[in-house]
Amino acid sequence: MEENYRARISSGFLKSILKSVAAALAVTFMILLIAALLLCFTDFPEMYTLPSAIAATILGVFAGSTMAARKNPDNSLASSLLTAFTYSLISYIIGSILEGRVSFTLNTALFGAIALITAAISNILAKRTKSSKTYNKTSSGMFDRFNKSNLNKGYRFKGGKL
Repeated sequence: MEENYRARISSGFLKSILKSVAAALAVTFMILLIAALLLCFTDFPEMYTLPSAIAATILGVFAGSTMAARKNPDNSLASSLLTAFTYSLISYIIGSILEGRVSFTLNTALFGAIALITAAISNILAKRTKSSKTYNKTSSGMFDRFNKSNLNKGYRFKGGKL
């Protein structure tokens, strides 16, 4: 019975990772599509192609890793990093198929490093809990030193004579 329970947890874990990777790829695709349309139909300089690809990667991995960390709070770091690694692997495979060759360059290493660092940061931000802040409604600063001791005598300075 214990093995069956573990199998259900791992299949649910794997399913949530794959859903997170799909969401990350969808966000990246949408951002890259917008960047491609900007490059095609406007005067958007082509020198911003790599920065837009990096921004799309960061936002896509951030969305997917945050989603994975929130779905698996017990293993949030592992799920975030696994999402980023799977995202990088699938993106590399898709890029290799589209390019027609398999090559490993410095940009590939940069892409993987950015994905993993973004996943770690998104894990930290996903674990933050929302807290309701209560603000002190009393005044602070110079006016705290004054008090109204008597209506007839006026204001007095707490620290000494004024």
